[in-house]
Amino acid sequence: MDLSTTGGNGSGGANSPSPSPILSANAPPPFLSKTYDMVDDPSTDSIVSWGPTNNSFIVWNPPEFARDLLPKHFKHNNFSSFVRQLNTYGFRKVDPDRWEFANEGFLRGQKHLLKSITRRKPAHGHNQAQQSHGQSSSVGACVEVGKFGLEEEVEILKRDKNVLMQELVKLRQQQQTTESQIQTMVQRFQVMEQRQQQMMSFLAKAVQSPGFFAQFIKQQNESNRRITDTNKKRRLKQDGIAEMEHSADSDGQIVKYQPQINEAAKAMIMQILKLGTSNLSNPDSYLIGDGSSSSNAMDRGNSLSRTSGVTLQELQ
Repeated sequence: MDLSTTGGNGSGGANSPSPSPILSANAPPPFLSKTYDMVDDPSTDSIVSWGPTNNSFIVWNPPEFARDLLPKHFKHNNFSSFVRQLNTYGFRKVDPDRWEFANEGFLRGQKHLLKSITRRKPAHGHNQAQQSHGQSSSVGACVEVGKFGLEEEVEILKRDKNVLMQELVKLRQQQQTTESQIQTMVQRFQVMEQRQQQMMSFLAKAVQSPGFFAQFIKQQNESNRRITDTNKKRRLKQDGIAEMEHSADSDGQIVKYQPQINEAAKAMIMQILKLGTSNLSNPDSYLIGDGSSSSNAMDRGNSLSRTSGVTLQELQ
């Protein structure tokens, strides 16, 4: 009985590890299995391989790793996402100068240990505060690896900022140039208004005096006659008579010959006619031109207005 009992106990002891098939049925997470197969592949040792002690793996070329290997095993090619996923399973960065990661259950030739690696569950509220104090030592030993890619993003943001600053400087320069052009156009427009007012004032004075144009034509005819007489006298006299000539009018008054006044008046009338046909139909000519011809015409107009002032007073 004792032996049978002992045997029964022995057989029961032999059958005691019944939970083992249940444990073996629990497959490791797909992320860990794919990562293990990727690291254990000898054809990609130039990109990723096991560490010297076979308890860690090293990513030698992160760009090629993200471009060539990640799309084959995962649905993305983002290396920073892969690193964050490692961090959620408790992997730690062994060497700060290279991408070497380690976990107690991630060993070369012992793939069955992957099922011992569990995903971290975020704690909330008081549980997080309580666990943070108890796990401070273990957390301190683990190097945060989820910050990969932040430096690159910061550099991209800096470059974008510099580009925006350059664009802002260009816009400010364009704004200053535009304001300067507008100010110049306003000044030219003011000059144009002043000249128009002067011409209108001169024409108003001429209209108020009915004999102004008749007197102007009479002076023009007398000027032409005096020039003809002067040329004749120059041909007759050989000893060189003075250019100044005095002639008497019907009242016996001595009038001094002033051809420049008549020429200025003629130029002013021609300028008025020209403005009436061209500038009035194209007011932008004041803004486009340099204003030299208009200024010369106004100078002649001023001299004519000064001369015609006496004529207007005499006629009134």
